Amino acid sequence: MVRAISWVSMKNSILQKMTRTLRGRLTLWYILSVGVIVLLLLLSVSGLFWVTLQDQIDHHVHIAVNEAKQVVENYRGEERDSLIKNLVSARGMTVVVLSPDGSAILETNSPDVALVTEHQLQKLLGSSSLYDSTPTHFTENNIRFAAMPAQVNAGKGIVAVGYSTQVLYGTLYKLVAMVLGVVFFLVLPIAFLGYKLLKKQLHPLESIATQAKAVSDTASLSRRITITSPTQELQTIQEALNTMFSKLEHIFTNERQFFSDAAHTLKTPLAVLRSQTENAVVPAQKVREDMIRTIDKANDTIGDLLFLSRIVDKPQKLERVSLTDIMTDLAELATTLGEEKDLSITTDIQKDVTFKASKGLLQRALSNIVYNAVYYNKPQGSINLTLKKRHGSIIIAVKDTGIGISKNDLPQLFKRFFRGVNAENKGSGLGLAISKAVVENLDGKIVISSVLNKGTTVTITFS
Repeated sequence: MVRAISWVSMKNSILQKMTRTLRGRLTLWYILSVGVIVLLLLLSVSGLFWVTLQDQIDHHVHIAVNEAKQVVENYRGEERDSLIKNLVSARGMTVVVLSPDGSAILETNSPDVALVTEHQLQKLLGSSSLYDSTPTHFTENNIRFAAMPAQVNAGKGIVAVGYSTQVLYGTLYKLVAMVLGVVFFLVLPIAFLGYKLLKKQLHPLESIATQAKAVSDTASLSRRITITSPTQELQTIQEALNTMFSKLEHIFTNERQFFSDAAHTLKTPLAVLRSQTENAVVPAQKVREDMIRTIDKANDTIGDLLFLSRIVDKPQKLERVSLTDIMTDLAELATTLGEEKDLSITTDIQKDVTFKASKGLLQRALSNIVYNAVYYNKPQGSINLTLKKRHGSIIIAVKDTGIGISKNDLPQLFKRFFRGVNAENKGSGLGLAISKAVVENLDGKIVISSVLNKGTTVTITFS
């Protein structure tokens, strides 16, 4: 039972592996189509072969029964028996002579055929008439009989000649074996050879897929797909993809340039506005402070936009940094920031974990996450910082017991300027977008899971 299950699982695995690729599907289609054609051809040839052989057998026993009738009617004794035996010299033959009462007067057969049974004798009597002048044909126990009346000593008897259909079956089985041999030794090797040739023919398409898959971020949009000796169809695909990459690259470049230009353009008037606000005569000091705070918030947003435009999909200057030290410093930062809310800070930081990154950018990305964990936490809540290196991957996790994030807001968190429904009106809404840009620039992955009013966990993985 276990072996049967294992065989089925292995067969399903092979089929799944083959059908995952176009080459495998084409090869499988070729094998199935050829198999169906061969099967139909085998059935047609076998049917024709069967009918033809059966006609030949009927013709053979028809002639033989007429000869046997002449021998029975014209000869007696040993001479008759000798002539009858000559009729069964071929393989698969049997001759039976019956008296009018149904008893066997003479019965002889080839060595490879068993004696006629009582049931077959009854069949001979029931299928033959003593008055028919033409042979009656029927099959009984794999023997094809031809029977007709004949004059014997006791009156009108019956003479029957039978030919074993096992010879027919044997010939048919040989034909089937030959066809299967052709399939196994010819069709399957051709299918295997075709599978190998398809690999060569489909290599340009696989090359297109590989190159297109490599364009995984906006920094790689400058790449273009190139293949050698493309067919007309593949050239169309190549040109369409390259055109799409070119347009996307242009869009993202313009977007980054817009943010950068807008930020630079706004910085100067904001600086002038802040200076004028500080020196302006304002009746209430609180109004002046609120105006300056609003200007500073706009300046922070502009600074974040400039920072984001510089790091998105641009190569970072990498160095070997200690993630252990960075996470330890962030734990101290969380302790300091969380004093007002009386937060409990716990850590599970593995020692001597290093990683190639831009230290300043990575600190900025992680500090944004820690700051959110503090800011959106509940009084007397807790924050846990984890750093583990496991199976070649580095896992960083920041878990808090804060207000959490709604399910509707979770998919939108990394969008620029997005603020959740339960977030206070503070900050630029670019912190998580910056963290995501830095992490993905280092080929990492950032995931946020949260339950409303229970807390949030941010997990960063570097492979």
